[in-house]
Amino acid sequence: MRLAASWTAPQVLRTYVDRADSGVQPGQHQTLRMVGAAGPIRLGDLAASTAMTPSNASKIVAELVDAGLVTRTVPRSDRRVTLIELTPSGRRVVERLDQVGREMLEERLSDFSPEEVDALAGLLARLADATTGWLRTLEAVSDSSGSAPGYRSGRADGSAA
Repeated sequence: MRLAASWTAPQVLRTYVDRADSGVQPGQHQTLRMVGAAGPIRLGDLAASTAMTPSNASKIVAELVDAGLVTRTVPRSDRRVTLIELTPSGRRVVERLDQVGREMLEERLSDFSPEEVDALAGLLARLADATTGWLRTLEAVSDSSGSAPGYRSGRADGSAA
């Protein structure tokens, strides 16, 4: 938890977006990166995946549209849906954010030996795989029951811990 809290501290996020020199604000970078990772994504799914309210997601998307970094389209097949997609400029900003993120991580790891970096990378990959598997289980439980009991109890089957 300390790692997640320190890596997402306001000062770190400000340094991250300032070094990218992209004009993106700290509150916009997560949305932009999520759109980049997901490809065309529904506004509602974007809000859910970034833990924002739909109105806040809509506000940030409007800012990114005004900046020319994303487009907002409504498919003819379903007028209730709004799809968000990166523009070429948005892709360049995401690439720059990724580059700066890698540089900042390399700086933090500069005192680690190559063996320690390899070990850490392996452990983090295992954690990511385990978390992805757990998330799929939670999504399956949520899809089948209409709720996500695993989020409340901490267990994928929804039982008390």
